[in-house]
Amino acid sequence: MSFPSHIAQIFEAFGVPADTKAALYDLYVSMGDEVLEVFSDIADNVDPSQLRPEHCQAIRAGVVERFLTRNHPRWRDGQPTASLYHPRVTEGRASGIAIPLGAQAPKGIDDDQPVPDGMLVQGRNAHYGGRQETISFDVIASDLRDAIAIGNAAGQQHTLPGSVGETSGSLDVERSLALIWEVQPNVFKPSGDRNRAIAKIYRRHRNWHVITLVAAIDWLQSKNFRIYILKGEGLSATHEVNAAKPVTPMIVALHNRTVHKVIDGLGMKLADATPDDEMLLLGSEVMNVGLTKHVTSFGAAGAIWRAEPA
Repeated sequence: MSFPSHIAQIFEAFGVPADTKAALYDLYVSMGDEVLEVFSDIADNVDPSQLRPEHCQAIRAGVVERFLTRNHPRWRDGQPTASLYHPRVTEGRASGIAIPLGAQAPKGIDDDQPVPDGMLVQGRNAHYGGRQETISFDVIASDLRDAIAIGNAAGQQHTLPGSVGETSGSLDVERSLALIWEVQPNVFKPSGDRNRAIAKIYRRHRNWHVITLVAAIDWLQSKNFRIYILKGEGLSATHEVNAAKPVTPMIVALHNRTVHKVIDGLGMKLADATPDDEMLLLGSEVMNVGLTKHVTSFGAAGAIWRAEPA
């Protein structure tokens, strides 16, 4: 754990507890200097020696509100900005980038279904996981207040705040190949008291999964990338790090249904990854450690599709 030296000295001087410093450091690595600014505001009203890790949720909320208040208007004007989350290798000192792509096209959404009223924003090296060479696509709520409410709602919150969910993957620019490994909600679906405050916003944005996956595939096609997509059957090997939160058969089925719906709507087709595809993927770094181990042991065909023109 390595804060800038002057920050570490301040923490020591004010007796900030070790477990609180650890929680702060995790936020700092993920979101940069603004974490320390919000922490300073909170410490003005709370004895720093009494700060607990649970105070860090308020810090994240403050950072999200500042981030969106500053950047949301810029995205509406088509201006790229820094991302919220930082690549972990930079230890909080350099962020990724958020690139507005304009209004989303309603491809793949049935006529009787709502189109999210937001703007598409692409993230580069902007995923919470902190991996390098990541790409993500979010539909950010068009209203700033709605975006802030979504950004601070309960959920995974993996990419840019203000979106209900995202599609993410990894790029190998040298080989012109990409692997889409996530179509993931950022917030939990409102149920009972959970996320009640965003229930109406969520309903307007419930087709985020179609819009963001269409955006990802459209963009990759426009750049002439060879496109691979993780199957639902590969989600467990790729993402399951907590046995208490398994990837359920329902999640697998919903993921596969989304992929098929979008691919069909775009006039494309899916094929199981071949041995040649497997060699390409293993020779790249687009797969994480879990998926690489799975493909090495069992092959790519059961876990990965190749998307191509019909």
